[in-house]
Amino acid sequence: MPRRVSVPIEITSGERRELQKLRVGDAGKRSWVRAEIVLRAAGGQPNYSIAKELGISRNTVKHWRFRFARERLVGLKTLPIPGRPKLYA
Repeated sequence: MPRRVSVPIEITSGERRELQKLRVGDAGKRSWVRAEIVLRAAGGQPNYSIAKELGISRNTVKHWRFRFARERLVGLKTLPIPGRPKLYA
């Protein structure tokens, strides 16, 4: 079976600044991991290496890498979960 090639990531200097802010700011662990994935991918690091170093699955790396390539910085935000909100009594 042929090996799939990762989506190439190229970022602008403005995007790099925004990603670095997410990495060091109070954005939370999710934002930090997403920014770290994109920055490492832009540096040419393969998915398996990023996943191993960050302690996450390759599918997670592939997901955020692809989403950034498709939607740029906006794609790194958490989307609302569809459906009726949970009710707490």
